Amino acid sequence: MSTPSITPNHWTNLHWALETDSIARCADLPWLPRQRREALSAYFSLTETRTRLAPLLDAALAQSDAQGRGMRLGDYFEDLWAFAFTHHPDYRLRCRNLPLRTADRTLGELDFVVQHLPSGATEHWEIAVKFYLQVADEYWVGPGLRDRLDIKLARMRDHQLPLIHQPQARQLLRQQKIHIDRQWALMPGRLFRPLDARRAPQHGELTLGGSPCWWAELDEFQHHFCRHSLRWVQLPKRAWLAPLPPGLTPGDTSEALAQRLCDTSPPAPLCVAGISAAGETERGFIVPHGWFGAALQQVDQGTTD
Repeated sequence: MSTPSITPNHWTNLHWALETDSIARCADLPWLPRQRREALSAYFSLTETRTRLAPLLDAALAQSDAQGRGMRLGDYFEDLWAFAFTHHPDYRLRCRNLPLRTADRTLGELDFVVQHLPSGATEHWEIAVKFYLQVADEYWVGPGLRDRLDIKLARMRDHQLPLIHQPQARQLLRQQKIHIDRQWALMPGRLFRPLDARRAPQHGELTLGGSPCWWAELDEFQHHFCRHSLRWVQLPKRAWLAPLPPGLTPGDTSEALAQRLCDTSPPAPLCVAGISAAGETERGFIVPHGWFGAALQQVDQGTTD
């Protein structure tokens, strides 16, 4: 049996984006407070809101795709938030991806500038959606080996958020009649531990997510799940966000999935979900042979954001 095609549910992904906590809880970043996330999620949970706005969300994302703007997962995530800011009655979207440029250089870019209408405050938001695999006790690396959790947090703390305080940036914002009253950071996602370590206690400043999240090479995956009755589906990137619901067409057995991957030898990690009648119960990355060594090498050399 071939793995069924998974079609991402944009409305479910919108909810996930709004209500999911950031994967890190570092005290030196202004993480969006839980009550703000809950207020956003509550509005989009209303049946009337979904009936009215879900078709508009589908249309907005289709238009973004047609214009080639939302092909990266990060762009898609920003599209979801732009829609939320545009349609939630507590917000007014002022700018998205606002570049701050002088005559000779680009200082940087602000993800979102929004007005929070209940307080009247103008807010600068820096957001990202991230998926990292643990390769050493304190090091978490992106599946594509181009990103690392500690580097991303440092960049957000040391460059992206302080940008508005640079004299040239303040002048550029004044020219556009923008005065930033406060800033928020938001970085939901998932953290994947090695399959044999996923049940260990989690680090106090990290949020591992809901269902068990792990990574493994193909032979380890096959050995671990060979006696399980779960079926498996491969997830396209837009399905990396929200958990899969119940009622999906059964996918591959672990043996069938392992055989198919052995035959095709995918060159990059594949995100898969284990499903039962109750819905998704497992999520993991199956990585190619040699990925772990390459990840350790990236840790030794440092990675780029």
